[in-house]
Amino acid sequence: MFLDPHPQSPVTEWASCLKPGDVVLFRFPVSEDGTGLNAPKRRPCLVLDLLHKGEDCFVELAYGTASEGRANRGYEVRVREPQSRAIAGLKKPTRFICARRITVHIRNAGFFCPTGYTSPIIGALDETLMERLHALRARIQAEAEIAARYREEQQAQQARSACEALGFL
Repeated sequence: MFLDPHPQSPVTEWASCLKPGDVVLFRFPVSEDGTGLNAPKRRPCLVLDLLHKGEDCFVELAYGTASEGRANRGYEVRVREPQSRAIAGLKKPTRFICARRITVHIRNAGFFCPTGYTSPIIGALDETLMERLHALRARIQAEAEIAARYREEQQAQQARSACEALGFL
């Protein structure tokens, strides 16, 4: 899902350092209660990817939660171990749900810098968790390619059917 890049904030030095595997604070627009009525909540989010289009840079973020729910199993990076949490800048065990992701402009005002900080980056995944992230990114990409191929096949079939209906085949 793409969010409107407005409102925007000025890009600062942290943006040039951002990379997949970083943990940032962002006002993610999904409420815990599932009603969608609550305002976006500041939470840790995992940077999945950086996407460049011309001069613009977009960041794909995965939702972070301390909830131990069963939703979206298999599409998550779990940061449980105290050492991993410290490296990631997390106080509590956290699940990053890669099935719940958004893409926002790097200047999106949803990035949150805590008082006394100049960056929303609070940490990064350790090496072991980065391997898990790479596997999930590959899975997401493969599924996107399969879906794109299916859409192409459906469009080709529709075009053939339309030609047959008009007597061209």
